[in-house]
Amino acid sequence: GDDVLRFTAMLLSEVVDELGSTSDFIGHSGGDSFIIITKYESANAIRERIKRRFAEEVQTHYNFIDRMQGYIQVPKPDGETTRVPFMTIAVGMVSPREQYFSDIREITEMASEARRLDAVSQG
Repeated sequence: GDDVLRFTAMLLSEVVDELGSTSDFIGHSGGDSFIIITKYESANAIRERIKRRFAEEVQTHYNFIDRMQGYIQVPKPDGETTRVPFMTIAVGMVSPREQYFSDIREITEMASEARRLDAVSQG
């Protein structure tokens, strides 16, 4: 839990340092949610690099057998087990170039919806 949050925070920081600018902002908005404020021109590259690196590097948080299988097995209440895929990261993007925001609440809601849609698209 906390290890993965720390890993994610470090990954975001590294990617923004590499592809963003000194005026970029990274914040932890609670739970498993983070926010990055960056220039429009950098946003897609940052998003894609975060997703690629997370998929590659999150596997270090699983044991050898799970990594070899490509999933973890989780016990169900009936004693059976179910296969659960590795963690993924969903990244939602919003931009004032693409839509109008009247207040911070709208930005937050639209960002949450964009993140949800990205998660759904991953399966």
